[in-house]
Order: sequence, then structure tokens, then C-alpha cells
Amino acid sequence: MDDILKTVQSSYDNLAPAQRAVAEFIVDHYQEIPFLSVTAMAKKIQVSDTTIIKYCMEIGFSGFGDFKKQITERVRSESDWLSRMEQNLTSLGDRDGYETVYKVATENLKSTINNPMNRQNYEKLLNQLDRAADIYVMGFRTSAILAELLANSLTLAGRRAFLIAPGRGDFHTTALCMTPKDLLISIAFSRYSVDALNIANQATEMHVPHVAITDSLLSPIAVQAEYAFVCEVRSATNVPSIVSASGLIEAIMTGYVQRHPKEAKAYMGSVENYLSKNRILLSSN
Repeated sequence: MDDILKTVQSSYDNLAPAQRAVAEFIVDHYQEIPFLSVTAMAKKIQVSDTTIIKYCMEIGFSGFGDFKKQITERVRSESDWLSRMEQNLTSLGDRDGYETVYKVATENLKSTINNPMNRQNYEKLLNQLDRAADIYVMGFRTSAILAELLANSLTLAGRRAFLIAPGRGDFHTTALCMTPKDLLISIAFSRYSVDALNIANQATEMHVPHVAITDSLLSPIAVQAEYAFVCEVRSATNVPSIVSASGLIEAIMTGYVQRHPKEAKAYMGSVENYLSKNRILLSSN
């Protein structure tokens, strides 16, 4: 896959506008290709079927079918942690790991924040946060770190937020407390937790509004949600990068506090008074 993507990227400068659009779609959305026909892909890119077929042949494939087969095999292997690590390390080669991680993390964050769909859904989510009676934030595995960050941030902004995550009591019972007046925000990246999917299904059955933060519109969590934010999670190891998702969470919280400055400052003031009164944190003096 890395070789295919590198071949596609190296062809950018010599392409006509329509073929360049095909190439950019492949690099940015290759995980969707196994689920698309050539006609469906052409419709997404707004080019002809022939343009895609000819481009596939120009980069060494017999046609779209051959290209799709190679992409599909690689996408399937990405769910295998060992294969993912081997592929990422091969791609890294002898390059400096420190600089490479910085570059990849920066690209992940830029791609996520600049994603037109994410930008469109941003105001929609802020409106739902305003309307929700209570907010439930769900995350398992690595995503639990992000879920706790978002839940704590909402609490510090004066909202009632409940964390659904492993190690936090009976999370199934917590999930059963959700109502249609609340909002569920689920955070999930490949490989997906069965518990996360079960709770997402439960939210659907209970008619609870549900927004996903995930790595693909094809993820089982995104399919259950009303809409989703898609984060780039590329990394040099088998563990998805959480840089872009944490940046997205910061953007969400910034927008929310901008809408409710008085409430946020009032609650934070009470928190600071409590911490100071009980000497919970070390003093800087």
C-alpha cells in the first residue's frame, strides 16, 4: 500500500486536472475504495469512469479491478496489528523517527481540521451540546483517553457529562441512563471494541442523539451515528495517533466556551475556590 500511495503521489505533477483529482482521492480516501464501484468512485470525484480506469493503467495496473483488488488486500491487512507495524516500520526505513512523527502528526491535524465535512458538522455539534440535557462520552481502548479528556473538559465548562469507559464502574448501567433528551458522543478508532458497538446500538434503540469521532465513515460506530467527525490517525506504529482527535476536542471545547463564557467562568471559579480552600494542588509560591 505504501508503494502504491507513493506511486500515486509521485505522479501528481504530471497529471491533468481530472486525473489529479483521482490521485488525490486515492491518497486521502483509499480505505473507502474496497466498497466502491468505479462508477460510484467517479461520481464522488466528479470525473468519468474512463478517467479512473486510464489512470489505474498508467500507474501499472491492468484496470480498475486489478487496482481495487490490491487496495482491498492492503486495507484488510491494516486491521492486523503486527502487519500494520511491519508496514509502518518498512515505510519509515532509516528516516529520523523524531522528525517523521512530527511531520505525520502535523499532517494528521491539518487534514482533520481542514476536512470540509468536519467543519460543516462543527456548528451542528455545538448546537446539540446546547440542547442536550446531559452528555455521555464513550471511548474504549486507546479512545478511552480521549473520552475522559472530553468528558472532563465539558464538566469543567459547567456541563453534566458522564464517561462511558472501561474501569469506570458498570459502564453498561451508565449507558442505560441515557434518554432521547441527552447526547452520546462516541470516540472509536480501528480496531473497534465490541462494547462500543453494543452501546452505540443501544443508543439507536433508545433514540438517543449520537455523534461519532472516528477514523472512517465506514467504521461501525460512524454507521450508527447521526453524523461523524473523521480524524486522520496515521502513525509509525500499530497504535493510531490521537493527535488530530485531541486537537478536534480542543476546537469543540473552545467553541463551546465561546458560546457560554459566563457559565464556564463561574463554574471554573468555584472549582478554583474549592481547590484552594482544601489545598488540593501544590502552590506555586
